[in-house]
Amino acid sequence: MRKIVLLCFFPFALSLLSIYLIAFDPQITQSIFGQLKKEPVFTPSPFITNFNDAPGYEKYFLSPELSDTIIYLLGSSELTAGGEAIPYNFINNKFSTKVQAIGHSGNQCFSIFSQLLANHQRLKNSRIVIILSPGWFEGKGSRGTSSDIFLEFNSEHFLKNILTDDENIDFQAYEGKRISELYSEFNSPSLPLRMLNFKGRANQSIFHKIAYSPLLYCDELLLEETYPEIVSEINKDRVVISDSVFINWDSLLMASKATVIANATNNSMGISNDYFSRYINNNKGRVGPVPEALNQELEDFKILMKLLKEKQVNVSFIISPLNALYFQNLREIESTIHIVQQEIKANGFTALNLFETESTKYEKALLTDVMHMSDYGWYKVDKFIIETYHLTK
Repeated sequence: MRKIVLLCFFPFALSLLSIYLIAFDPQITQSIFGQLKKEPVFTPSPFITNFNDAPGYEKYFLSPELSDTIIYLLGSSELTAGGEAIPYNFINNKFSTKVQAIGHSGNQCFSIFSQLLANHQRLKNSRIVIILSPGWFEGKGSRGTSSDIFLEFNSEHFLKNILTDDENIDFQAYEGKRISELYSEFNSPSLPLRMLNFKGRANQSIFHKIAYSPLLYCDELLLEETYPEIVSEINKDRVVISDSVFINWDSLLMASKATVIANATNNSMGISNDYFSRYINNNKGRVGPVPEALNQELEDFKILMKLLKEKQVNVSFIISPLNALYFQNLREIESTIHIVQQEIKANGFTALNLFETESTKYEKALLTDVMHMSDYGWYKVDKFIIETYHLTK
């Protein structure tokens, strides 16, 4: 018996004790494996070009824990051009509420729709400002979000959220339809992307549904695997700069307008001298109007509006300007922008409309080129955001 205890039970008990000490005693663990590195606290930049460039941030996008401290500013190339007046600089430097900007060229309505649908449970009362460029609804932009841009803003995590969402069948169906239209452009599509394509095709008819059901069933078994989380902690510190903020808008607007005009002395379009010399040289531009029935971007915009309305989002819009002194035929897309305005109004949302087709009414200090806002234009946007969301400190 003593031999059995010495040869079997004693080694077994000793091994259990060793495992316990290694697993639960930090000093022993450290002496064996060295200092364990803590996962860094994630502090996002106030401007993120896309979710691929900020690994882990998507987990905290629209987080309820941050809803009272952040206004999300979503848009495209407008967000990449701006100085001290752009909202994620100007408002962040003056208020405890921070602007988190996300987007770059090509981040249009379907991309934004998908980002929000993937986080539909976080949408209610979220403060979101969307910059709508008239350029989205004409020419090449009217085709909608491109496949490569879509993937920059909608990861496998987001697409899986949409796939496993049983509350929003109509929105999910639209997602599948659009994915199936883009599917041939995707290189090595992921499992969630493939399944959304199957869902989009299955919805075409009863015969398609029968054909794609086995494929969807098999892929659903694979989808049950959990996608690993990237980041475990985010820096939520917010510094209140003052109890109240006084902004002399008249002074800011007057000074910034004068600066734009002073930097545009070699042309009468309000375009900065350097940009005009490099890209314009007295040439004129034209927009490419697209009929409503053929305008994919307009269709994507309407479904985005439906989602925002249904999920009770505290959303507002900026309709950015195009340079009416450069583009010769802006009137030809006026009817399309009117539809956009009517959709916003019909859904009870607010908007700052800076788009003007008449060259005699257009404020040439709004832009530094043909479509990107100057500090003067951004101060108008700042004022709109601050007043819309009642920022006081």
